[in-house]
Order: sequence, then structure tokens, then C-alpha cells
Amino acid sequence: MKNLLNRIRRNKSSIENDVDDELHFHLEMRANEYERRGIARDKSEAMAKQRFGNIKKVRSECIQISARSSFLTWVLNMVFLTNLIIGLALRVFVPQFQIRRVGDVMMMIGGLGILLVYAKHAGTRMLSSDQETRLGLDNGPPVGFDEKGRTPFDRVRIDD
Repeated sequence: MKNLLNRIRRNKSSIENDVDDELHFHLEMRANEYERRGIARDKSEAMAKQRFGNIKKVRSECIQISARSSFLTWVLNMVFLTNLIIGLALRVFVPQFQIRRVGDVMMMIGGLGILLVYAKHAGTRMLSSDQETRLGLDNGPPVGFDEKGRTPFDRVRIDD
């Protein structure tokens, strides 16, 4: 219950603090790894920052991604999940044929609604590059990816 209340009350400043803490942790871990290899602390911190890339850009992208998990998304998921459960209960426990069909429709609406919310937040793009350009959607790589298609995690993890 406490987690639910925290999620509802989550505001932009707490999201920014969480992202800052997470970025600091990853930079610190990379710097510590370089230090274990025998590199001086100042140079290891500089190398970690260089390796991570544009920290301000990564920070803003992480805040955008984290802000997507908003209260409205949670409410939509709860509505669709409730619809799915009620539909399942109608389908299983009610003997009348017509009511069972209503349960089927409610299960379909609930399940497809949950998938729709998931797909919306997954950020998948199903259009080809020609369709994106024609529709004015060609805005570069998805949020969180750099020009090489790497995520912030991949930029830190993979040695070039």
C-alpha cells in the first residue's frame, strides 16, 4: 500500500532525484572499475564521464522515460485489469449464455487495453523509415538511444 501511495504522489522533483542518484551510481561504478585497473581517481572519473556520453541528454531522456509511468497509466491499467477480472468471473461463474458472451467481450477489452498501454509505453515504432518521413515522424532514434542505436546502459557497458 505504501508503494502505491508513493507511486501516486510521485512528482517531477522526486523523479529527477531518482534519476540523478542512478546516474551518479553508474558513473561511480565505472570510475571505480577504472581505478581498480590502476588509473588515478581524477582521470578515472573523467574517463567514466566521457564513456557515458552527454550526461545532460541522458538525464533528460531518463526523466522522460520515468515520467511515462504516470498516475494516469496506472489508472488505465487498473481499469483494464478490473475489466479483465470481471469478464473472467462472468465467463466462469454465470451459466447464462448471453452473460457469458458479455464476459468474453469484457475480457477482450481488458486484455487488449492492457496490451495497448504496454505498447504505447514500450515506444516501439512499427512504421518504416519511408512512412515515418512521409508522415513527418522521422525524429531520429527513439528516446534513450544514441546515433548508433545504443541505450545509455549499453554506452557504459560496452567497450568501443
